[in-house]
Amino acid sequence: MAQQEVLTIVLYDIPHDRTRTKVADRCGDFGLVRFQYSAFQGPLTRNRREELALALESLIEVYGGLVTIFPLCSADTSQRVDLYVEPPVIEQPVLKVYRGGDDGVAAVATD
Repeated sequence: MAQQEVLTIVLYDIPHDRTRTKVADRCGDFGLVRFQYSAFQGPLTRNRREELALALESLIEVYGGLVTIFPLCSADTSQRVDLYVEPPVIEQPVLKVYRGGDDGVAAVATD
């Protein structure tokens, strides 16, 4: 009988830059999709979660870090709520340069 894939969430906190990049790459190799800077999600079987855990453990064993892998059952994922609000457009400041009089002093102002 084939194993059931369930939504799997991977969260990590890794201080070493190169290790953090490798962990993110490995999550992608397993078909997971980034949804926050240090968070990935996607369907995995129990065996694939175990393979991923072993792969990530070998990556973090030198420099340390924390990885958490959450399998979520269909009952939990059916009650999932995703909220997203588009951030407001922020106007870029306008740079204005004012040339002074005889003293050659320039004033810079931003709006």
